[in-house]
Amino acid sequence: MIKVRVPGTSANIGPGFDAFGLALSIYNTFSFEEKNDGKLTIRGVERKYQSDTNLVYRSMQKVFKKVGYHPKGLYIHTDVDIPISRGLGSSATCIVGGLFGANTLIGSPLSTEELFDIAVELEGHPDNVAPAIFGGLVVSMNDRGKNIYIKSAVHPCYEFYALVPDFPLSTADARQVLPKKISFGDATHNLPRATMTYLALANGCPDILKLCMKDRLHQPYRKKLIVHYDVMTKKAREMGCLNTCISGAGPTILVINSVSNQDFEREMLAYLAQKAPGWRIIPLSPDHTGVQVLGG
Repeated sequence: MIKVRVPGTSANIGPGFDAFGLALSIYNTFSFEEKNDGKLTIRGVERKYQSDTNLVYRSMQKVFKKVGYHPKGLYIHTDVDIPISRGLGSSATCIVGGLFGANTLIGSPLSTEELFDIAVELEGHPDNVAPAIFGGLVVSMNDRGKNIYIKSAVHPCYEFYALVPDFPLSTADARQVLPKKISFGDATHNLPRATMTYLALANGCPDILKLCMKDRLHQPYRKKLIVHYDVMTKKAREMGCLNTCISGAGPTILVINSVSNQDFEREMLAYLAQKAPGWRIIPLSPDHTGVQVLGG
């Protein structure tokens, strides 16, 4: 039995639209076993995902096809801790888990970099799969077909919280509300702020992080799809957090807090219980390891 643990992720981090991703301490764990029964058996997920359209299985097939391997039968089990369709990288974990599980089952013929390339092909862009694979705070891009990334550790002065609502938001819907063109002013607004956000997180500059995360490329449009977005972000700042952003395409709101602000979680829990009982708060820390093969 092979087990693969993959961290959830938060992409964009405000002004780092389609470029930044952060691996977080929330995980999906996938178990794999090759069988001789000629069947595909998938467990741990709803029945509608227990077929050959399952994203984990489809990702495995990419590896098998690339190396010309034909399994006699497969058993896949998923332990899900990451909320689905909430902007915390659940689909990226399925892709990464399937790729690394398949590769390990057949003796690891493909390198991590090769698996990264397949993951980007499946996901469509690297901002979620890169931190899921490599861990940490990752900036990534594709240049003429070559996937490139730089990883940094997040400074220990920060802690993170996910404010997760009780409704999903598909990435496709969140993409549809974005403008087809942006102004020169919006582009030049985001460029220095994206750079400062990355450096402030890596170098530990909380005073700068308070100022540099305002985005003009996606959050003004996507926040309209998130009920209570303005109220939640305002309340989080009133409780002393450093900044907030939409996690991935949403609807989860990522809160970046100083570790010295020790009352934040207690105060937010009390607020949600009284004013927004459908929402929950998940305390998180950066995962600097990325995907782990736990057996095999």
